[in-house]
Amino acid sequence: MKNVVILGSTGSIGTQSLEVISEKGGFSVLAISGNSNIELLEKQVREYCPKFVAVPNEEKAEELGLKIKDTSTKLLSGKESLEYIAS
Repeated sequence: MKNVVILGSTGSIGTQSLEVISEKGGFSVLAISGNSNIELLEKQVREYCPKFVAVPNEEKAEELGLKIKDTSTKLLSGKESLEYIAS
């Protein structure tokens, strides 16, 4: 299994990348990020069970945190959250 990090997982390229990962297999989604589409980001967290989810927008991060508190995914917020998962 290869670990994958998807920056902008709620955008067009991000959603397509996750679809390919689902179809092909052999990949584990280590981390995803999104900025404002919290509904889709929550769905992705539940489907792909990433270790991390990064949301640079602090308000939206709080909103997502309430929705995914029953999961094992660690929520990261702020601009530095993207740097963290990218490294």
